[in-house]
Amino acid sequence: MTTPVAEGFVWTDSVAGRALLCEPLQMLAPHFFSSRPLSFPGPERDDDYGVIAEALDVPARAVVRVRQVHGRTVRVLSNDADLVPEPIQDADAIVSARDDCAVVVRIADCVPILVADRRGRAVAAIHAGWRGMAAGVVHVAIEALGDEGVEANDLIAAIGPSIGPCCYQVDDRVRDLFLAATPDAAAWFDEDGPGHWRLDLWRAAKDSLVDAGVSESSVYLAGFCTADHPDLFFSHRRDGAAAGRMVAAIRRPRRPSP
Repeated sequence: MTTPVAEGFVWTDSVAGRALLCEPLQMLAPHFFSSRPLSFPGPERDDDYGVIAEALDVPARAVVRVRQVHGRTVRVLSNDADLVPEPIQDADAIVSARDDCAVVVRIADCVPILVADRRGRAVAAIHAGWRGMAAGVVHVAIEALGDEGVEANDLIAAIGPSIGPCCYQVDDRVRDLFLAATPDAAAWFDEDGPGHWRLDLWRAAKDSLVDAGVSESSVYLAGFCTADHPDLFFSHRRDGAAAGRMVAAIRRPRRPSP
């Protein structure tokens, strides 16, 4: 049975298995959000990422990932950057102006955001859990795209499957950290018992993108809760430390040869 999708998204079957695409983003850059049949336990093992390379038509060595640390550091791949040999770096977003590599983040509840420029100059993959969101990783990634000459109003962003407000309860400490970063964060929380709140990371991601300059009409939300769809997605909140990981992957489009 086909699982219903939000407007702008479609399921596809490829070498990467059953994956979710954002149609407006796909018009700009090849990408996908993987589902449960694929699992990526860590960033270090090259053989885990060969299927991403095949799906996005790059060499296996050119699948660029990071060691995610729930912060706001952005790795930037400019056209003059060397890809190999390249150690795994600590970061939670990757901006790429290259068309010969794919950039990847891993998720199991945190918010994956894929971004592409309408004029084909750069793409980004962002991993935003509550810590990264509170630290401003979305804003920093959009600023890094600006440093590559890409204006925020030229971007399209897709927010992929992640834990939804239906299933994500946090405590006062988390809410206080968000409110210390931005008073606007109050809108992302609904009271859920004494000292507890439901956190809407989807709204937080969309509001952060819009606040960074991306047009609201250019932000697409998949609306799949990882914790609420065990048949489709891994979830750390639901499954604990044994949970696998999905990926969100994207490549800058290739320009026609002169």
